[in-house]
Amino acid sequence: MKKLIVLAMTGSLLLTGNAVNVLAEENVETVEEGATEADNAADETNADSNEAEATDESSTDGISKYRACEHTNSYKLAEDSHEATDTEGGLRHYVCSECGAEYSYQTDPLVYDVNPKTGEPADQSGASNPLLPSWEYVPDGEPHVFWSRDDEEWRVYLYGSHDKEGKSMCSAEQVLWSAPVYDLSEWRYEGVILDISEGNTYGGNMLFAPDAEYDVTTDTYYMVSSQVFDNSVLRSSTSPAGPWDPEQALLTIPIKNSYDPSLYIEDGTIYMAVSNMTSGYADNEEISKMVEEDNYTTGMKHVASIYKLDGNADDGYEIAETTWCPTDERGYLPIFEGPSLTGYVDELGAYVLLYVSYEVGADGAFYNSAISYVWTDDLMNGTWHYGSNGIDNDVVGYDTSVLVSGDHGNVISDTSGRYVKNQETGEMEFTDFATYISGNNHGGMAKVNGKWYFFGHRQTNASNASRQAIVGQIGVGTAEDGSPVITPMEFTSCGAADSLDAFSTWNANATTYLLEAEDHAAPSTEANNVHSDCLANGPYIVADRDQEAVHTTCVTNLKDNNIVGYKYLDFGEAGNVALNLLVSKTGDCADGTVDIYLDAPSEDQGGTLAGTMELTADAVENAENKEEGSDGSSWSWLSADCQQEMSGVHAVYFVFHGGDGKMICSMDQFGFERK
Repeated sequence: MKKLIVLAMTGSLLLTGNAVNVLAEENVETVEEGATEADNAADETNADSNEAEATDESSTDGISKYRACEHTNSYKLAEDSHEATDTEGGLRHYVCSECGAEYSYQTDPLVYDVNPKTGEPADQSGASNPLLPSWEYVPDGEPHVFWSRDDEEWRVYLYGSHDKEGKSMCSAEQVLWSAPVYDLSEWRYEGVILDISEGNTYGGNMLFAPDAEYDVTTDTYYMVSSQVFDNSVLRSSTSPAGPWDPEQALLTIPIKNSYDPSLYIEDGTIYMAVSNMTSGYADNEEISKMVEEDNYTTGMKHVASIYKLDGNADDGYEIAETTWCPTDERGYLPIFEGPSLTGYVDELGAYVLLYVSYEVGADGAFYNSAISYVWTDDLMNGTWHYGSNGIDNDVVGYDTSVLVSGDHGNVISDTSGRYVKNQETGEMEFTDFATYISGNNHGGMAKVNGKWYFFGHRQTNASNASRQAIVGQIGVGTAEDGSPVITPMEFTSCGAADSLDAFSTWNANATTYLLEAEDHAAPSTEANNVHSDCLANGPYIVADRDQEAVHTTCVTNLKDNNIVGYKYLDFGEAGNVALNLLVSKTGDCADGTVDIYLDAPSEDQGGTLAGTMELTADAVENAENKEEGSDGSSWSWLSADCQQEMSGVHAVYFVFHGGDGKMICSMDQFGFERK
């Protein structure tokens, strides 16, 4: 039966809905629903509160409605509190250690079987890639599930950098988006949460890779950001959406010692994982000697470390202990950058640290698009072990000596598309062939509504300064011997969903498979990558940041043999279908065709040719349905019947032909219809 919670002291606060109820009970008691006296008391209290329902974030005396006195940093979690599980809700009850004032609020179970807004079963069917609106560019995403007291639900908050202008990585402001855990397609803009564009005491002109965490023992949120090129700064807030005061600093660490910092809080203690530059560990004789003996000169030459902090939100924090994350092979952990301290994972029985790896593939190309993981059973004093992803690691022609740390056996995400799911066996495989423009990757993992996901970013606009948030499901469990296994995500258009509805209209920028040709690996935004020289020749996604723009974020520069792919589309029951494609041709575009393949982009690779569409100037000019872009461009809907019945779930590839080296068209939207 549903239980009502009545709080202990006169003047305590019980938050129910958006109202703040002041109760005057002397004892904590839990009563079953149906008890007349309790019901009547609750009804009277709710009636009183409805008359004076708090609608502002702060009350008239300046005290937040989530506090009961002016002592903002003195609240401690009471013993009767309990956290939510997948099936049971939680209670958070706080008492001020200075004056005894208290407040409380309840939370739902962590897993929603039903979308409370629609009444339909909860699902992630609309959570496709890119994850956020097409005009938004938030890379380095760190996901966290926090209880929203305003929304009265569990939400995912995605903290990240902001490629605001597209001229260089990151900007001087950081923005926040959130979504309910039961529907990762319903993202809401929370606003700018930190802005140093006007300057601040702690320096920096850009903000790199933030992370945030929640301390349940004090009901306080923390965020740390790298203020390039000066300090990483720790700040606090009473809300997961901040905003954070640019002039506040609970801790500052020189950027060389705390690049890409990440937070984890356990039992009220803050831990910070960082990436140390070469100059950051130069004073450590032991680490410096090991680095020299290892001839560690690849990648960024960064070394990971974890700081255990001591202090409080009133007086600030200091580094109390440091671990250099010794591994089975070395006394330190070499990484490219981007450590993400997931912390303790119940399903693994271990602590997990993610990081960006560095490698040279069998094709001789440089890759930093993979996220790997290590684990330990003792956060500050244990040995870190390279994890398993359950994939056969024996790759012919692959030189493991060029890896910074670990090997392909511990990668959980790669946005170059080299990890793919075998559609016959359902097993993940490593192909060592990039199928999407590669570049740096950075992100974190989170358990959302009962499933684990990795949140990272992808490159667009043929540059490293227009990175968009992406998501994919990962598997988290243990092997027969009890050791951790994290199965990697496949980089797909469907993101958190199992597939996309083939009969909906999709934006072309949902592609996560973009090749110059079948036998040519996707290019890289990194200047020293052997494939980076084909950026100018291959297809790419145009990045438009105008929220009101129409038909300007498209796939362009499509030429002979170019491939644009989408994983995965669900055609449902067998039937005849036609493809509808929205294209644009400028005066210098050549005539051509586009082949529609299922499952692979050629018959040699096991694909099936399903149809062909003419892409001539006459077809575009004579199209019955046309649309105009915000930039004055002209777009035409073309249609072509497929040659066979379609059914089930398939990857779909558009392979362009013709043009004699010239551009054939740009594509903006596509979809199928039943005939």
